[in-house]
Amino acid sequence: MTRKAEVVSIGQRRPQASAARATRLGRPTLVRSRRAPFGARQLREGDAAAPPSTRGEADTRAWQLIHDDPFDRATSDDEIARVVKSLVARGATPYIEVLRRLVGIDDMNELEAQTFFGRVVEHRRVMAQALGRAIHIRVAALDLLTTRSTSTSTNTGGRRDSHPILVTPSLLEKAFEVATADGVTGLPQRAHFMNLLRHELRQRKRRNVCVAFIDLDGFKRVNDRHGHARGDEVLRALARSARGSLREGDVLARIGGDEFAILLLDASPAEADAALGRLRERFESLTAPLGTSFSAGVAVAGPSEQAERVIMRADQAMYRQKRARAALSG
Repeated sequence: MTRKAEVVSIGQRRPQASAARATRLGRPTLVRSRRAPFGARQLREGDAAAPPSTRGEADTRAWQLIHDDPFDRATSDDEIARVVKSLVARGATPYIEVLRRLVGIDDMNELEAQTFFGRVVEHRRVMAQALGRAIHIRVAALDLLTTRSTSTSTNTGGRRDSHPILVTPSLLEKAFEVATADGVTGLPQRAHFMNLLRHELRQRKRRNVCVAFIDLDGFKRVNDRHGHARGDEVLRALARSARGSLREGDVLARIGGDEFAILLLDASPAEADAALGRLRERFESLTAPLGTSFSAGVAVAGPSEQAERVIMRADQAMYRQKRARAALSG
């Protein structure tokens, strides 16, 4: 029997159903942080801390997917193997549990689940080889389910049986972010960053939308003298420097090569400059033996200004600073 992969999103509410009512019912309520941009969601304080015992099975499964995700931070083969090993040690049907945790499927027997998970692991390896970057195991599982449905329907005269996959909104966002991440730094790439910026420009009311554009100084010298592997370490050092330097909700993305951009909401130019100062200090500390730094420019979006125009102005401001820094260094 063939199956069709079909996404069922748990947690979407009718407009009139308030968050307060959802909390009273014991359901986890997904809300957007005041500073967090589109795509960054979190659970509100006071939400249900245990799975709902009086609601339906779908509610319980949705709660577990949100609150109990062992694959969330499993990005390497070893980390995935450790998660599976821990589930094997807990029960007699570990691979059924693996698929339930991974994509919400629990209608296979243990042998079918083990066989399918083996195909997911191999599909992840093939995807990573084709794309030239790491692929999250959940992304590979969802892709395999979708491609399998399409191919099997072709061989059965177009007949496809429904096979729902339980996916929460936060899980979908997480899979999207992983799929669009830069393979070297793990940061969002240009396309994702531009979508976030366009969304914020459409949704803003009176708050500032500020963009900083960064270009590394001395990066080519590192590549030429020490090789591209060391250059990749410098790129990752900038990504690490963002932790503790930027505010919660600020988004750092790799735009291409040694160029990065930061989306800062509700930030004045002075606050953006202060954040860049903290980031530069941390980055220079991490890469001190190589003597790298960066130049940066800031632009605050004007009324009705397009995302591409904001990026261009920040880029121009960055080049002005780069020329000034070069003149000072002689």
